[in-house]
Amino acid sequence: MLTIAARRRDRLEEIAHDIAAQFPDIPPPVAVPCDVTSAADVSTLIGGTVERLGSVDILINNAGVSVYGEMRLTRAKDFCRVMSVNFFGAVQCMLEVLPFMRRQDSGLIVNIASVAGLHGIPFLGAYSASKAALISTSQSLRAELAESGVNVMIVYPGYTDTEIFEREVMVGGGRRPSAQYAPVDEVAEAIVRAIERGGRDLIMTSRGKLLSILRGAAPAVVERAMRRIAGELRDPDEPRRDPEES
Repeated sequence: MLTIAARRRDRLEEIAHDIAAQFPDIPPPVAVPCDVTSAADVSTLIGGTVERLGSVDILINNAGVSVYGEMRLTRAKDFCRVMSVNFFGAVQCMLEVLPFMRRQDSGLIVNIASVAGLHGIPFLGAYSASKAALISTSQSLRAELAESGVNVMIVYPGYTDTEIFEREVMVGGGRRPSAQYAPVDEVAEAIVRAIERGGRDLIMTSRGKLLSILRGAAPAVVERAMRRIAGELRDPDEPRRDPEES
């Protein structure tokens, strides 16, 4: 049985209905409104799921928000918002579910990170930082759980066509790349396949795989590539936020 969670109840119920219609032979998913920045919401989500189902076999941390633009135009509170959802929200969910998984000596935590967490991407400073923190924490937890039946999987998607862009804070100074973004269904199917085969790390783009190799073997090459990307995406004509704006 599946439990799905997000902040918007109407969107959750719509997705639950779609899943139930597509898979009529299994129990419909349970939709639970949850803000991952709320400890009370997360506790209710995990505790309620265990109460209904008896266990949590797989936790997928996929909540995310983004800020796009020059670092000098990004406010501290922009960083705090991104970190509170992308990093601390995932940490809250992990800490809440771990006692149950440790008790049953089984379970899988899937953390949706990003290729941007492998190396800071121009105009994605806050987002890159949040995903880098999630990657490091996931690696630490994986090592700590090595002698248990609980596993941690890290997923590194590239640009994906999700609703995150509808609410992304644009601070100015940069434009998003025009390259085609991966369809959500394709990314989701790849993650499911990786879970089924017991994967530990899933880097989902060829550029991401190359970045993973080069950042250690040839860091100067990576730095030059990032400077080139910054130059290509810089948009001096875009309206900019006043750096002193509160």
